[in-house]
Amino acid sequence: MPALIENEASGEPAVISEFPAGAEPFVIIKQDVEIEVDFREQSIRGVSTIHLFTINPDQEEIQLDARQCEIDLDNITVDGFKTTATFSDPYDLTTVPRQWQIGASQHHILKRRMAPLRPPKRPEVPNKDRVTRPCCVPADRSLKISLRRPDGLSRDEPRRTLKLKAPAKYDRDPPRDAPDDSGEEKHGIKICIPFRSKNIRDGLHFVGVDEGDLRYPHVYTLHSLEPGTASCIFPCVDDPASRHPWRILIKCPRTLGDVFDRSPTAAPPAAAAAASGPLSPGGGRKRKPGEPPTPSASPPVFLSEEDRLMEMTVICSGNLSGEQIDPKDPRKKIMTFESQLSAAYQIAFAIGPFEHIQLWSEFRTEEADEKLGANAAKIHAYCLPRRADEVRNTCAPIVAAADFFAPEFGRYPFESYKVVFVDDMVPETVAATSMSLCSNRLLYPEDIVDTEIDVTRTLVHALASQYFGVHVVPNQRSDMWLIVGIQWFMTDLFMRTLCGNNWYRFHLKTLSDRLVETDVHRPSLHDLGEYLHVGDFELEFMSLKAPLVLFILDQRMSKIPGSMGIVRIISQIVSNANINATIESTSLSDADFRRACEKKSQYRPDELWQQWVHGAGCPKLLIKQRFNKKNLNVDIVITQTQARDSAQPKAITKDEFLKELLEEVHEVWAGTVPKLFTGPFTVRIHEADGTPYEHYLAITDKDKLGTTLQIAYNTKYKRMKRTKKATAAAAAAAAAGGNAADQEDDVVYFNMLGDVLMSQRDVENWGLQDWSEAVQQAMDQESYEWIRLDCNFEWLCEMITDMPGYMYLAQLQQDRDVVAHQDAMLFFKRGRRHGVASTIETRTAMDRRYYHGIRTMAIEDLPKQADADLNYIGTAQLILLFRHFFCDRMVGKNGSVTYPPVPNDFADKAQYAVQCALPAAIARTRENGRCSRQARNFLLDLLLFNDNSENDYSDHFYIAKLLDALTTSIIPDNWHGERDLYSSLGSDEDDELELKRFIEKAIEEIDKYRRMDEWTSTYQNIWTRTALRCKMRLMKANVIPTAPLEFVRYLQDGNHDLIRIEAFDCLVELGMLAKVSITRLLLACVSGDPSPFVRDRLFKIFSKGMALVALGETKAAQQKPKEDILDDGGLVVELGEAEMQQRRLAATRNQSIQAALTALKEELRGSIELQEAMWTAIESPIISAREKFQLLTLCSAMFEQDDSLLLTFNYPKVWKCTRVPSFDESPFASSTHRANVRKRCMVKFSTQYRTVPRRKYAPEPAAPPLPWEPKPPEVKKIKLSSKPSFGPSSGGAATPQTPGGAVRRDSISVTLTRPTASAAAAVATPAPPSDSIAVQPLARVSATPSIASSPPPSSSAASLVLPSLHPSSAAKPSLGGPSSAQRPKPPKKRKSDEGDGHGDRPIKKLATANGRPRKIVRLRFTAWDRLPGRIREKIRAAKAAARAPAASSTTIVATPTANRTPLPGHSGSGSGSGSGVSASPSVDHRHGPQGTNGNGNGNGLSSAIKKRKPLPSAAPQHHGQPPAGTAASATAPRHSPSPMSTPAAKPAVGGHVGTGEPKKKVIKLKLKPSVHATPPQTPR
Repeated sequence: MPALIENEASGEPAVISEFPAGAEPFVIIKQDVEIEVDFREQSIRGVSTIHLFTINPDQEEIQLDARQCEIDLDNITVDGFKTTATFSDPYDLTTVPRQWQIGASQHHILKRRMAPLRPPKRPEVPNKDRVTRPCCVPADRSLKISLRRPDGLSRDEPRRTLKLKAPAKYDRDPPRDAPDDSGEEKHGIKICIPFRSKNIRDGLHFVGVDEGDLRYPHVYTLHSLEPGTASCIFPCVDDPASRHPWRILIKCPRTLGDVFDRSPTAAPPAAAAAASGPLSPGGGRKRKPGEPPTPSASPPVFLSEEDRLMEMTVICSGNLSGEQIDPKDPRKKIMTFESQLSAAYQIAFAIGPFEHIQLWSEFRTEEADEKLGANAAKIHAYCLPRRADEVRNTCAPIVAAADFFAPEFGRYPFESYKVVFVDDMVPETVAATSMSLCSNRLLYPEDIVDTEIDVTRTLVHALASQYFGVHVVPNQRSDMWLIVGIQWFMTDLFMRTLCGNNWYRFHLKTLSDRLVETDVHRPSLHDLGEYLHVGDFELEFMSLKAPLVLFILDQRMSKIPGSMGIVRIISQIVSNANINATIESTSLSDADFRRACEKKSQYRPDELWQQWVHGAGCPKLLIKQRFNKKNLNVDIVITQTQARDSAQPKAITKDEFLKELLEEVHEVWAGTVPKLFTGPFTVRIHEADGTPYEHYLAITDKDKLGTTLQIAYNTKYKRMKRTKKATAAAAAAAAAGGNAADQEDDVVYFNMLGDVLMSQRDVENWGLQDWSEAVQQAMDQESYEWIRLDCNFEWLCEMITDMPGYMYLAQLQQDRDVVAHQDAMLFFKRGRRHGVASTIETRTAMDRRYYHGIRTMAIEDLPKQADADLNYIGTAQLILLFRHFFCDRMVGKNGSVTYPPVPNDFADKAQYAVQCALPAAIARTRENGRCSRQARNFLLDLLLFNDNSENDYSDHFYIAKLLDALTTSIIPDNWHGERDLYSSLGSDEDDELELKRFIEKAIEEIDKYRRMDEWTSTYQNIWTRTALRCKMRLMKANVIPTAPLEFVRYLQDGNHDLIRIEAFDCLVELGMLAKVSITRLLLACVSGDPSPFVRDRLFKIFSKGMALVALGETKAAQQKPKEDILDDGGLVVELGEAEMQQRRLAATRNQSIQAALTALKEELRGSIELQEAMWTAIESPIISAREKFQLLTLCSAMFEQDDSLLLTFNYPKVWKCTRVPSFDESPFASSTHRANVRKRCMVKFSTQYRTVPRRKYAPEPAAPPLPWEPKPPEVKKIKLSSKPSFGPSSGGAATPQTPGGAVRRDSISVTLTRPTASAAAAVATPAPPSDSIAVQPLARVSATPSIASSPPPSSSAASLVLPSLHPSSAAKPSLGGPSSAQRPKPPKKRKSDEGDGHGDRPIKKLATANGRPRKIVRLRFTAWDRLPGRIREKIRAAKAAARAPAASSTTIVATPTANRTPLPGHSGSGSGSGSGVSASPSVDHRHGPQGTNGNGNGNGLSSAIKKRKPLPSAAPQHHGQPPAGTAASATAPRHSPSPMSTPAAKPAVGGHVGTGEPKKKVIKLKLKPSVHATPPQTPR
């Protein structure tokens, strides 16, 4: 119970003024919960009684947590008196209101609505801070109860110390929440809350109750890491740090027959009446309209008499304090439990016909019981009927683990430990107070040996969680890594006593290598505690890294003299918690743990905490070593590369897609990777005399680039060549028949590992090789045998050294540490193919003295040696290995030798591991891309001649591995044929015919074992699951035709859950999500299956299917698009840029989660049926809130969000009142009576819906347009497409070709309307320069009739300017000159509109797309003599046109000349191509539609031109219409200067002569010219 601060004067708790954010000023003292479970209705009801203290004396309201409950607000009492309360169920937010018409594209709206249910980053109050600041942190605050008295209690009266009078006598039994009549002082506040939960989604799970479910009925609680699950069962304060005593009373059916039996009993009527209440189903209340009547008798449930008499048992947290039959109903019983210092989420119970097994009495000897004494824990196991033998076989190590933990770490913190095995659990185990809920999937019979180590480790971890996790809890969420790490650290220490030290070190090294691969772009351990609710993968990563960090901490502490390691520290923490169970002693923080480590070992783990706890990633060491003969030192240079590697993007795989998605949504950021990891580093050098010398060094942060270690060399003599001499002596002794005693005296013999197959005959038969002469000479020159780096295993890192292979061979053969052997095998695995490596791995697999994990590593790497350069020696050696160990040699009558497999014997589990690894390795050997015929037939013979009759153990897993190996041998490396491999094989060639028949035999064997599993069920139907997996692999590799019906038939509800999950997984791997029916079925099972385990696995499978679509491996279900006829009017649409963007996305879609999500949304665009199926799954009433959040998150990744929300409202209801005329029916009525009748008013009321508004509201008139005011010219910017267009220009008539070659445009002139301004204003206001384009006035003249008939340009969108004959001319050539060896210089840029100067401007650097400036290079054109005469004439005309000034324009038109249309308000119909070749492609058609070149008659083009909209910067339409009847408009339309046009008179400044049109400006874009003589292209 939390301590309170009391005032010395009054003895009352002191009032704390400041509370942490989110905390409530009250403390729970204890809580009593009474629950009655109804299996038939799948509901619970009861009363939750909470005793609490309020810290604030004036507090008037208490806020509690409750979900998916129906609270009886009228009967809530405070200290026995009814009070007012309000309740808002948070689970109501999971349903979509009927008025909302939303779908999958509005997923964010529902997600925002459900935000209160989402586990947010709530303000956290550490446990130890609650000692001085007592408070509670409710999760939802959905239930608010007033503490005011209805009888008017004054505020001056103390609330927590009340003297209540004895209540009046009751006619019947007093209510359970009535105040005590003892007259004693009552401390605290007692709140009684009646509740009922009917539509249960979270918190409880019923099994065997639904129709068609033939399993034994039972129910158990569900749990989660985040608050919110416990409040789904009963009202409470769902705060993990609020720990207090509990009293739990559970009422349930007495026998299994009573679960479904509802026949009336012989109970007295009074008892039946008392039993009926406001919360009892059908008791004391009327049925609602449409509600079916309560059945008086049970439906026919087919149970045998033996099953009907099975006793229902309640297993609950705490100790059983009482059990009795319900006095009101003899078919029910009541069991009472009491627990001390537990949080709400740690309370668990299970009800069912469980069998009880006393493990502690069956598996603990009397001697061990006496030795342990009071520390001996009583362990009980509960399981469903007929599974007791499996429980005994599975749970036997738990007793040994408890006996190991008691003397090593401390006494078990509770009185007993209960293990309950139930169905449909999502996690394997869940730890609660003094009990663990375990899945039935963990149980295995005594003849199964494949799962025993993993299952034992899982169950022992559940026991260790009782010490840390239940009894000792983290101080805050960031300390969770320490609790998880200690749990697995204790587990692995016990597993070392069970499996041996070699297993322990090999296991830790394997986990270390996996951590190096996994800890990339991951958060630190300290930050990871805040994100454990994101997904189970976060807890898996913490379970991987945390115990390894504690292990290296223990290794570093153990090196210091007098240190005890962290085992003694853990023992002290457990002892303190057992002696004094307070908040301080049962809360653990990493700061306290670090101080304890410093105190016990004199080791300061500051650098370890900073790098491994608060930092992320693992070190990657690049180590180089050399022997310094001058100084007789060994120089080691260590370089760390983890910071550089962490900056590289990590490719996303289909298995990591869901993790990346959820972390992206929840904003889980990667931690900081230290550039330099520091710490002790031990180096062991095996010198020439064979003596190992250990050197305790350290890697510090002094040298930032690398660490250099200098180690003194001790041996002063020449290296002894014992390896070579021992090999030669052994061979000579074997040949001469002598023994080792006859060898020379100077040869030093060692008991080396791997010294098998040393005779010459074995070398020849096995194809073994030795080092070459050059390598042996290098070995002789070495001064040491090998160097063992980090021999004490103090680093979790990846080490790459430059040691040669023969040093690793010496380490493999002569070092006794299994970690050294593993490092050597990893070196050979990284190496290239070599005959010597094949020899080393073969001898390693042959030597049974090696740990079986090292032997299997060698076997797994041997398929690499099956290469043509090595004469496929790897295949032969693998087959010889299997024949040597597991086959007999038989000689036939004709002298033929065969090797049939011997009967199975799995007693030697190390040999069994090797026997399982060999077939898989043989199947992976390849010759010319396929497995050889010899290897395939060998595997088939193993399957055909398998004999398990004399074996004590089952061969279910062994057969499954043989089927997998047989499937692997069929699949080729690459097959990209149009048809499948089986169909493409012919019968002409022997090889193809043999392969075709082999495929038929393999499929026949797969189907045979699948059918056998249907008749004789294997362990968890592993043969059926393996057969489905093999068929899927063959179909996915295009070996056999794809047949989805092979898997669909296993999707029925009656099949085993694991088979259904496997069938769905196979369909997704085959890309069947492209079928709408399969997608709908999968989503229906994801949202509607009654098993939460099946729903969880199917959701992950669906997420993997979406990952395959996002990564481009498969396609999703799509609707067939309708083919619409597109009338583009001859417009050429360039899709080059979009296509390049699509290819770029496809290449980078797996580099980041953002690119993958973009590709996924693009793939699913327009999939209406998938959206409907997804939204139907989200609206399922079965799934929990967490599952709904997961579906919404996946929906946000699949579809673009739509912010629209369609609402449906009911018509308003109005009342209509009419007066009924009154009259007197009697003709003899008096006048007085008739007068009274006339005064009577009879009114009739009726209701109707109003469908039209009462009055129409006229829209407000629009405001008049503001008068136009001149504005300064805007800066114009154009973004040009970098993809050239190769389509012809759209127009009316055919356009003649230009005589010159293809030229490149250097400017784009665009014309828009500009408001009229005075000439002075036009001169005084220069156009501001743009940031990306250069602006200059361009001379424009009117075209003459003689020039109008010149040939128009070709399909160019802009006319081009040809260079002049004289380079020194004032008119500079444009960038779009003819294609030649040297391009002409571009024309000089003009200054501004203010003058007509043609002086050069300084070259300006232009900003490009990549941000780097570019420079315009001007080249001189010199090939003037090569131009034809007519071209020179055009150039002369261009020179004259460039000299003539013209009015400037400030607008831009990008429309091609042939397709240009007049602006709104103008009726010009001339074609722009009639002006000849112009220096600017812009032609103004807004004046004189009947001019010489304005109506199209001069060039023969059609005059039907569509109008286009003005640019956004254009002037209003009423400003663009020139005055009618102007001379310039009627006779002389203005054109761009043409190379063949003659200069005209210079118009007036600000407009043309005789017109009121404003001054024009032309913006000329300078593009980057190409410096090579290549065909012109559109610039980027």
